[in-house]
Amino acid sequence: MVVMRSLPVLVIGVGNRDRGDDAVGPVVADLFAGRDGVATFVAEGDLSDLSLRWERDQRVVIVDAMSSGCRPATIVPIDALDERLPIDPGLVSSHGVGLAAAIELGRILDRLPEQLTIIAIEATAFELFGELTREVAEAIPLIVDHVERALGLSPCEVEPRQEEHRARTVDV
Repeated sequence: MVVMRSLPVLVIGVGNRDRGDDAVGPVVADLFAGRDGVATFVAEGDLSDLSLRWERDQRVVIVDAMSSGCRPATIVPIDALDERLPIDPGLVSSHGVGLAAAIELGRILDRLPEQLTIIAIEATAFELFGELTREVAEAIPLIVDHVERALGLSPCEVEPRQEEHRARTVDV
């Protein structure tokens, strides 16, 4: 029997490609797809099985849009092993089980990776079939930089392939 080892780092993009700025997580994960030594995964729905997507010896970065009232495109790195994310029982998430609850479930199940960093980006547009706002689209290179630094990766020219990864913008 051949045992497949997972790649040492994993970039998870959380969000919905068809809901404006919520697409930022999948767009950034797509930019890392195919990069040597990096596995990627896009979670566009329920996150209850998120802790099954990584291994304990991996370094993981999750990229997700947030709506906290900060300036648009503000980037907030969070060490999810050191900080517990607030779980608001009244909070409605577009993911069913939200990111904070999914990580806490991983903690309860003893399924957290070696490193777990969240790169949260302040978003303002979540309309169905909406596009990335200019601020969030322009922040993508900075988000990529945050992901690379969090994972200890060498900077790389991460260019989207036009036919697959168009960073859509709207005039504001």
